Amino acid sequence: MAFPPKTPAIGIVLITFGSLALAEPQAPAPDLPTFPGESQPLQSAIEERLEEEGAGEALSRQFRLGEPGLSGVIVDRTITMMGKTFYRRFSQLSQDSHILTSTTLSVHERPDARWGSQIWVSENNRILFQATLPPRQSDIDRYAEAAAEQVEQLLVQRSIMQALESDPDLADDEI
Repeated sequence: MAFPPKTPAIGIVLITFGSLALAEPQAPAPDLPTFPGESQPLQSAIEERLEEEGAGEALSRQFRLGEPGLSGVIVDRTITMMGKTFYRRFSQLSQDSHILTSTTLSVHERPDARWGSQIWVSENNRILFQATLPPRQSDIDRYAEAAAEQVEQLLVQRSIMQALESDPDLADDEI
């Protein structure tokens, strides 16, 4: 079995605490194509932007330490039609809540033909709501409403407890 030949590395990007260092290219860099409507290659545009703002400022603006990249995202990990219905209703209800729109959640489902679908809402692998959906589609909206209320209450309680128990000597996971 023949493997394709390795192409030489063009350059190495090192990111260290908000600073950006470009290593010297190991092989001559090929001319990068320009996009329609652009007069210069993408690489030179990136280099000019980093020189204008400073590499550390550009990275710290994009990736702030301790802040997630996205917030207010609800990931759909459901499988069946009942799970999809629950997810749609839960996501509609979460748009009305400021607390839920600033939190990243995921909705999981484990279908079971005998007992109905088990569904749970989690944040960072912590289950905030768990229920077994009934086989009737009309009851799913009530479960989604209950889930939105319970998740919102738990997030409020957790933020209150974190504000009261904040200790600078402990990390977030140790509290």
